[in-house]
Amino acid sequence: MRIAQFKDKVEKIVTRKAATSSASVHDDNETETKRRYNLRNRKLQDEKDHCPSNTNKNRRIIWLHNDGPTKVSKLKTNTLRRSKTGATKRTFLTEQADEKKSSHKKQKWNPGKRIPTKSLKRKIQSSMNTISNSRKKAKTLPTFNKKSGISTSVNMKKAPSLAMKETKSSSTLAPAIKGRVRASPNIKGKQEGSRKTNPSSQKKRKAARVKRSTPEKKLQIRTQRSKKERCRKELPGMFAKMFLKKLDLVSCIKGMDENNYSQIPGISVTHDNLVWVNHLQNKKEVKLYNSAGELLRSFDLDYYPVFNSCMPNGDLLVTRIHTVGAKPIVELFSREGKTRMLADLSTHTEKLSGIIYQDERIYVIGHSCYKSSILKLDMNGEVEKVFEPKPECITIEHIISQNGQIFALKNDIFSMHLLGSDKISSEAINKVVVDKSYSASASVDNFGNIIIGVHSPGPKIVIIDPRLERKHEIRCDFSERIRSTAVDKQNHLWIGTDDGHLYIAKYLK
Repeated sequence: MRIAQFKDKVEKIVTRKAATSSASVHDDNETETKRRYNLRNRKLQDEKDHCPSNTNKNRRIIWLHNDGPTKVSKLKTNTLRRSKTGATKRTFLTEQADEKKSSHKKQKWNPGKRIPTKSLKRKIQSSMNTISNSRKKAKTLPTFNKKSGISTSVNMKKAPSLAMKETKSSSTLAPAIKGRVRASPNIKGKQEGSRKTNPSSQKKRKAARVKRSTPEKKLQIRTQRSKKERCRKELPGMFAKMFLKKLDLVSCIKGMDENNYSQIPGISVTHDNLVWVNHLQNKKEVKLYNSAGELLRSFDLDYYPVFNSCMPNGDLLVTRIHTVGAKPIVELFSREGKTRMLADLSTHTEKLSGIIYQDERIYVIGHSCYKSSILKLDMNGEVEKVFEPKPECITIEHIISQNGQIFALKNDIFSMHLLGSDKISSEAINKVVVDKSYSASASVDNFGNIIIGVHSPGPKIVIIDPRLERKHEIRCDFSERIRSTAVDKQNHLWIGTDDGHLYIAKYLK
């Protein structure tokens, strides 16, 4: 009896378990199939919403940066970028994508049927994951700002054209530049910040630049030095080729006879090529000649005229000889024959010598108590300023103007001293030495050369270049001592001598 009851209980338990197990398995299969079906429908709907066409299988997501470089990553997905007009833009398609495209076209998938293969299921699953990721990335893409060093976001929908430009520029970059650009924005920002803020690195870079540039600078310095040395060797010969070795006399105006004897201490040329000549000793007169040496006017004086200088209108400024009882007076001679006293400088100095006109001002040399100075006068004869030689006291006799600068010349030896803004420099500026010369005979020609007369061992004309570095000597046929020189507008050299002879000669080739 007990055995029969035990068997009945076992049969009931077994039948109950079989019933429950069969029912649960059936229910689970139905729910799983429904879940899979709904999942497939949902995935397909999302795919259709995001990708209206399934023709392009492979796309590239472009990471934009403000500084220009791009980061490209290949994704096996159907992501498309839309422009403002709504048209889709293809970026890159590989050969593998074309093969997969042809294989997918053959296998058309129906949502109502079961998934035929596991590989296709994996592809769909991976595509759905990448689609969701691409949606997140398409909304905001990180960018990097150089100035702030903070990453920002760019909306892909608003800047599709910028993305296309970046892809084009990235394709043209060199491999080394691409490798540098593909670094992450944060790392790049840190590197740039360290470059800007690290002074030691900046010093190293500057030192490297200097090392690179020094050879070029050395080459330039060497070429400049070689050019200067070549000019020093060639220019003296070229300078000498401009002039004759011996004066070519054109005419001679004799001023001495048995009863009359007069020196010619000053010669000046007007703007219209007329020549003023001072005569002294037995004759006290000022004469005006034309370019051919013909006498136009003559002025007899009761004093000895020494130095003279022409004004722009052709009038002549004359200083008196510094003898006992002579007053320091500046006379003005007009070419019409009128004379008048321009300035009496008795309150400033005792004697006068050299004089010159420049820039609507008159500069005249004064002597008092064995000291020499230069007085600056206006056109009315009023003294504006007095220049003295500093730091040492020197005795000056003559004054010339060369290239807009005024130079005072010593009377014992040839040395030129520049007139500065407030003093006369006591240091000689000339780089050549002229022995046994008469400084008061110095003049400037039309090319800026300085001409000076030498009296021993024989009369010669010495020409100094405008830089005061080279000289050239020209022999003379006459034997008189040269007292004054001047060059007219036709480049003829006028020479006055102690014997009162006036020579007109050619000195240029």
